[in-house]
Amino acid sequence: MSLPVRIVSVGSHTPSLRVTSAELDTAHLRSPGTTFARSGVAERRWIGAGEGTLSMTVGALSEALDRAGWSIDDLDALIVASVAPEQPMPTTAILAAARLGARDGTLQAFDVNASCLGFLTALQQASFGIAGGRWRRVAVVAVDVASKGLNHADLESSALFGDGAAAVLLEGARRGAEILALRLSAYPSAAGLCRIPAGGTRWNAITPPPQDADYLFAMDGLGMMKLVAREMPGFLDGLLAEAGVGLDEIGVVVPHQASGLGLRFLRERLGVRPETVVDILAERGNQVSASMPTALARAIDDGRLVRGQLCLLIGTGAGLLFGGAVVRY
Repeated sequence: MSLPVRIVSVGSHTPSLRVTSAELDTAHLRSPGTTFARSGVAERRWIGAGEGTLSMTVGALSEALDRAGWSIDDLDALIVASVAPEQPMPTTAILAAARLGARDGTLQAFDVNASCLGFLTALQQASFGIAGGRWRRVAVVAVDVASKGLNHADLESSALFGDGAAAVLLEGARRGAEILALRLSAYPSAAGLCRIPAGGTRWNAITPPPQDADYLFAMDGLGMMKLVAREMPGFLDGLLAEAGVGLDEIGVVVPHQASGLGLRFLRERLGVRPETVVDILAERGNQVSASMPTALARAIDDGRLVRGQLCLLIGTGAGLLFGGAVVRY
């Protein structure tokens, strides 16, 4: 099902602290080159003093609004996608609307959490609202602070990640721009492959977990790749069939920046032309919810993605979740 929705503008926010893999090797007593060799990430950005989920949300959204010539009061809805909100309540979306001075009673604002596919999940909700006539203009912001939840004793689960935020502004389509297909699928049998066990109602400050590391991110990267290798080709075929396009018609591919192995699988096993792939992993790492829209913003800002081109958004997230969209920009 196509959705008559277009991307009006994009914005992004880059945290202040630049952290190289060489610095992580030194800090965590690893042999020189270990962190980069395992992750493919040369450097990543982490939040510094005074920065957090809210400030990055406001930064990315403000840039997108300025570029479109809109204000916060031009929006009918603000959706923030994040694994790590500013605080449990109220939502980061409400806090951002307040920070930007939104008038009372004019805006719907809420958060979603779908791990690394939070952006696509929020994009789906925004598009349904616009296509259904409920909203005219919507902002989607994806933001995450991965640096606050890393277990540096586990190289696999800590070396990949960076912080960041990116925003897109959406409205009803004009002159051919549209979302040709958007698909999200869950594989609950793999629910244990990516996890942060503590911090919710089961284990928390009142009911502590068995070990402090349960508050930090853990993953089984090999288990994830096995499932992706088995299921992703069929998922992608179904997405392209729904959109009614062939892979050779896609001008730009914007993947979630999951890992070097994941990006290599995309190029070598899924038949994606390498020159079409937007790859910012080495300089930004995996920014969780913010990875995909940050890469999308980069492609638009650099002129790689131009009006009328077809763009494929594709990725996976904890759950395990598969997600993709075919967008005529």
